[in-house]
Amino acid sequence: MPNPVHNPLPQKAIVSVTDNMLAEGLTGLRWQLRDIVMDGACLVVVDLSDIDHISSALLAALLDTHRVCRRRGGGVVIRHANRRTADLLRRTGLDKVFEIEPAA
Repeated sequence: MPNPVHNPLPQKAIVSVTDNMLAEGLTGLRWQLRDIVMDGACLVVVDLSDIDHISSALLAALLDTHRVCRRRGGGVVIRHANRRTADLLRRTGLDKVFEIEPAA
C-alpha cells in the first residue's frame, strides 16, 4: 500500500517586538528572525503591540524575512500595529505585501 503524502501545515512563529529590543539595535532581532526561518518557519507573525514607531530598518528586516517566507508559500503577518504604523504601511503600499491584523 502506498504511503499517503502528508503536507504539514506551515510552521508558524510569533515574534513580539518591544521598544527595549529596538533600543539595543536591530542586530539581535535580525538574528532571531533569521534563526526562525532557518528552523523552517514559513509564516512569521510579528506582534507590534509594544512599540510606538516602526523604523525603516525594522521594515527592511521584515521584508527580508517576508522574501524568504514567500519562497516557502508563507509570509509575514503584522499583528497589532498602532494607527500610526498601520497608516505608514498603507501609504507605502506595504499593506499589500504583509498581511495586517488590526490592533485590538
